[in-house]
Amino acid sequence: MSILNDLTGQQFGKLIVLERARNSKSGNARWICKCICEKITTVIGSHLRSGHTTSCGCNKISDKANGHAKERLYRIWTGMHRRCYDRNADNYKWYGGKGIFICEEWHNFLTFREWSLDNGYNDELTIDRIDSYKNYSPDNCRWQTQKKQMNNVSSNNILSYEGREYTQSEFAEEFNLKYHTVVNRLRLGWSLKRIVNTPEAVNANVKS
Repeated sequence: MSILNDLTGQQFGKLIVLERARNSKSGNARWICKCICEKITTVIGSHLRSGHTTSCGCNKISDKANGHAKERLYRIWTGMHRRCYDRNADNYKWYGGKGIFICEEWHNFLTFREWSLDNGYNDELTIDRIDSYKNYSPDNCRWQTQKKQMNNVSSNNILSYEGREYTQSEFAEEFNLKYHTVVNRLRLGWSLKRIVNTPEAVNANVKS
């Protein structure tokens, strides 16, 4: 008899494995999983490992949003879910890894889209959590320009650049800059692209 691989704690798509369940009638190992939409479901282990099952079924519901899949808002919404629930995401440690998640109603893209359009969204803005220690939710989020977010910069801010996220110290190390140079330029309202592409010899007191 083959040794059963313990899947507890592993994530497969939107499902996080909680514990073993009773085998199926045909003898297949099954696992109790929690979906990111909060629903509990039981899945055969081989279906998890093969990628056959990646959600509780809410993927089928979210297919209704496919007509909006090319919208920037949809990319923002999927990015929020990745950093809050996908343990393999580069920036998970700063969000889901710190207990930052998404309110239940925003697991539905169309609900999130409606809130966004009713609260001033346009393609020049980014989503901002008012309290960085709280979840993504209507009462803790707003749409702001990147420059305005930079004006509120602190040592705990996460910087998003070219699809990745960094702390200020990580950003400085990644692009071979001094930490205080990055901080000073952020306070002056510089864009991240300008920070990266401007030599350190340039006077850091020059405002954008």
